[in-house]
Amino acid sequence: MQVFRHNGICLYRDGRAVYLDPSRGRADGVVTHGHSDHLRPGTVMTPPTADFLRVRTGSRRATPQEYHAPFTLNGFTLELLPAGHVLGAAMVACDGVLYTGDFNPVGTITAGRAAPRECETLIIESTYGKPGQALPPRESVVRDLQAWLTAIAATTTAIVGAYPLGKAQEVVAAANAVDLQPMVSEAVGDLCDIYRAHGVPLEYRRYEALSADERIAPGVLVTSSAGFGGRQRPDPVVTELRQRGGRTARVSGWCAFADWGKRGVDASFPFSDHADFPSLLDFVAACRPQQVYTVHGATKHLAAAIERELGIAARPLPKKGEMPLEVFG
Repeated sequence: MQVFRHNGICLYRDGRAVYLDPSRGRADGVVTHGHSDHLRPGTVMTPPTADFLRVRTGSRRATPQEYHAPFTLNGFTLELLPAGHVLGAAMVACDGVLYTGDFNPVGTITAGRAAPRECETLIIESTYGKPGQALPPRESVVRDLQAWLTAIAATTTAIVGAYPLGKAQEVVAAANAVDLQPMVSEAVGDLCDIYRAHGVPLEYRRYEALSADERIAPGVLVTSSAGFGGRQRPDPVVTELRQRGGRTARVSGWCAFADWGKRGVDASFPFSDHADFPSLLDFVAACRPQQVYTVHGATKHLAAAIERELGIAARPLPKKGEMPLEVFG
């Protein structure tokens, strides 16, 4: 089998191919999760990801596939495994190859965790692939967030900006754990509804459904971080609540590596739905691969670290035409 980058991540053998996280919709493609940079119609995906496709794009063109149920696609036998990134996120196993997609081996409140699986070839994401990109313990970050939400909501509005799919639901779940019921924006609410439909017990109300009096100080509002401004126009709701004394927080793993106080927020909480650098190395070691390919992020840094610290052959995944290497299996 050969593996290389071509319209996605291409697994090629005997004149046939399958495409993992393809650049366009295709029947021989597998999508790992519902974030917009991966989501493509007309592909194989888990049932929750198919629901995100419908809500986010309006398309119902998907082939749903459950976890741990091997299936055949264009002559290849594949299996989807929990990735712990967002609800429905999947790693893909295929004939000795394991592709992580975006994954979280530490674990989340709402989407579980990615468990390593021994393989011959590992294709691993590298979002936090630079040495030194270590996140603080997730449990301590969640406790800090809960304390901040409780203190701010007691006197005014705690406004949390988070990516609408994944982190926003983690914030809602963290708030629920300390007896807070957040208000959510429409975009966040649409995705929270899918989490609940798939058995994740989130408690929230939509901001748009509040009375005029309730909107004055809704306690906790979870909305898209895009509404805080920057490249996009600030959300009028966020602007109005801030004028009434509301305090803002940003939730992102990148908060560990930048001063978000200079970006107009009052607090920042560095938890992520990706693996940090130490977790990436631990995951590679546990999978015991003979070859590692790195994708999506600091690919060169991570590949060099894997070879240096683990003694496993590693390189960024080559493009088609860059002498794609034979993988084991």
